[in-house]
Amino acid sequence: MIRRTLFTLAATLAAAVLHTWPLASDPAGLSRHDNADTTLTTWTVSWVARALTHDPLHVFDAPIFHPEKRTLAYSEPLIVPGTLAIPLRAAGLDATVTYNLLVILGLALSAAVMWRLVAGWTSDEAAGAVAGLAYAFNAHLLTRFGHIQALHAECFPVVLYAIDRLAARATLRDGVTLGLGLALVGLTSIYQLAFAAGATVAGILARVGEWRRRPVATAVATGAGITLGVALLAPMLWQYLTVNRQYGLARTVAETADYAATWRDYLATGGRLHYAWWSAPFFQDTAALFPGVTVALLGLAGCFAPREQQGRVRMMAAIGVTGVLMSLGPVVPGYTWLFEHIPLLQATRATDRWGVLALTALAVLAAYGLALMRTRTRGATRHVITAVAIALVTLEALRAPMAFRPTPAVPAIYARIAALPGAVLLEYPTYEGPAFSRNAPYLLAQTEHWKPIVAGYSGTFTPDYTARLADLATFPAERARQRLREMGITHVVLHLAPLRATVGQAAIDAVDQVPWVTREFEDDTARVYRVRTDVP
Repeated sequence: MIRRTLFTLAATLAAAVLHTWPLASDPAGLSRHDNADTTLTTWTVSWVARALTHDPLHVFDAPIFHPEKRTLAYSEPLIVPGTLAIPLRAAGLDATVTYNLLVILGLALSAAVMWRLVAGWTSDEAAGAVAGLAYAFNAHLLTRFGHIQALHAECFPVVLYAIDRLAARATLRDGVTLGLGLALVGLTSIYQLAFAAGATVAGILARVGEWRRRPVATAVATGAGITLGVALLAPMLWQYLTVNRQYGLARTVAETADYAATWRDYLATGGRLHYAWWSAPFFQDTAALFPGVTVALLGLAGCFAPREQQGRVRMMAAIGVTGVLMSLGPVVPGYTWLFEHIPLLQATRATDRWGVLALTALAVLAAYGLALMRTRTRGATRHVITAVAIALVTLEALRAPMAFRPTPAVPAIYARIAALPGAVLLEYPTYEGPAFSRNAPYLLAQTEHWKPIVAGYSGTFTPDYTARLADLATFPAERARQRLREMGITHVVLHLAPLRATVGQAAIDAVDQVPWVTREFEDDTARVYRVRTDVP
C-alpha cells in the first residue's frame, strides 16, 4: 500500500510538472501576477500560514482594508492550502514561490487522491490513473491558475468515498468521514463546499435503493456526519455570515445569471490540441468545461459497468447531472428558489463553475469504462489500450507550455517599511471601482512586511471602504488629516510613478511643506512620510 501510494504521488507530481510547464523550471522567476486574482490568492495563502502560526484565533482579521475586521471573509478562506504553506514560508521561501509550489502540489494531490479512491473501487490501477488524471488535469482546472482554491481539490474525493460507504453500510464511522471531508472541503473553498453539499444530496438520493434497506442507520450516520461537518465549519461560516449581515455582501440571482454556463462552455477548452483545431471560437470569456473526447467516450462505456458497480455509476451520474443543471443557473426551474433559501449559494457568483461536478463524474465513469475494456482484453492489446487511454487523456487536456510573466520585484523600500514598529500604512494611489484590482501589488508587497494597510483587493469591497477613500483622496487637506487620525494611520507612502502620471511632480513635492507629516525615507520608487500627532 505504501509503495502504491508513493508511486501514485510520484506519477501525479510528474503530471503536474508537465501540465504547468515551465513553472517548475523557475518557480521564483515565473508567475501570473498580471492577474489580480493570482496576486490575491498568493497573498491569502501566505497570510493564512502566518496567522495560523502567530495568532490563529484572528486568522480572518487580515491586515487589509484597515480598520475593517474579518476581511479574509471577503473572498475564499484557503485554510487548507495556507496550512500547507506553513513549512514553505518557514523555510524562507517568498510568497510567489510558495504559491507556485502549491499550484503543482494541489494538482498532484488532487490527482493522487482520486486515483487511490477509484483504483480501490475498480480494483484496477490503470483505471484509477485515468480517473486521477482526468479529475485534476482537465480543461476547467487548467484555466484556473489564479484560483488555487480550485486546484486544491484533494479533499472532495473523501466526500465521494464517504457517500459510497454510507450507501453500502451506513456506520457512524462513515458519517464521521463525511463530516471530516465536508469540513476540509469548506476550509479550502466556499465554492467547493457548495459543490460538495450538492454532490452529497445527489449521491445519497441516487442510491436510495441501497439505503432504504437500512433507512434508520443511514439517516443517523448521514445526519451525524453533516452535523459534524457543520460544527467544524461553524467558526468559519460565522465569519462569512457576520460580514454578510454587516455589509450585505451576498450575491444576487441576477449576478449568477451573468456567470451562468451555456452549451458553449461545454465545448470550450484551452487544451492546445482542441483549441487549435476547433475550440477557439468557444473559448471566449467562458468557463472551460469540455471533458475531452476520450473521457467522454470512456465515460459512456463506464455506464455499462458490472452490476455490482452500478450503485457508484448511478451516484456519479447523478452528481454530474446536478453539476450541469446548477451550472446553467436561473434558467433551470427551481434554481432561483434554491438560491433564495440556501445561504451557501448566496456566497457564490460564478454559477458556471458547478460544471466541475460534471467533469468529476465523467472522470470516474471514464475509469469504469477503461476497467471494463481491460477486463475484456488480454496481453499486448490490454497494455496498448491502457497506454493509449492515458496518453490521450493527457494530450487532450495539455496546455503546456503555459504562459507566465516575470515575477514582479517587491520594491526595496518595503524592507525599510518592515522595520517600522507599529506602522499602519496609507498608500497613494489607492483604488476602487473599475480600477480596484490595481491595489493587488500592495498585497504582494505586504507579504514582506505585514503592516496593516488601508488598501485591499478581494472578491468585493464595502461601502465603508468607499467612504474612507473619498475622505483620504483629499490628502493633504484637513479632511484627510482627520480621517487619518481616526483610523490610526502612522505612515503615508507615495508611489511616485503613478502619482506623477496623475497629479504631477509639483503636487508630490508640495507634501514636504505640510506641517503634520515628515518625510522619513525614500528611494526612486516611493516616499514614506510619518504622520505627526504632535502638531495641532
